[in-house]
Amino acid sequence: MNLKQKFPSYIWLKRGALAFIGFILSPLSWWNDIFINIPLAYGFAWIIGKLLDIFFEVHRYLFTGLFILCYFLTNLIGFLMIHYSLSATNGKKDSVFKQILISLFYTMLIVLLSYFDVLHLNFQLNILPHWVIR
Repeated sequence: MNLKQKFPSYIWLKRGALAFIGFILSPLSWWNDIFINIPLAYGFAWIIGKLLDIFFEVHRYLFTGLFILCYFLTNLIGFLMIHYSLSATNGKKDSVFKQILISLFYTMLIVLLSYFDVLHLNFQLNILPHWVIR
């Protein structure tokens, strides 16, 4: 007798936890960017940038690009976690491609707001690490 047969609610708890974490990572919650996605994206960009700094100097545009890529990936992972957890429970098959497009649109919106100086991601806040070339 395996765990699924012994505890049928185990599957629902696992899927529910996956959907909850996906919801926190996805742009569906209004507060998640400042508390979850931006710190995660900055941390991943910092780690990748520091590894790249071993081989060559990292310019602020490369660091900003890494930040945007990591931000996109946090949103995408959140959407995919929600998609996976809900697709098995309700029987509907939504397109993963649609989730990727929504995440890409949301990330492009943030990039455009930054480009047109509505958001000041790296210049006004001075959030670049000291080892990044300004």
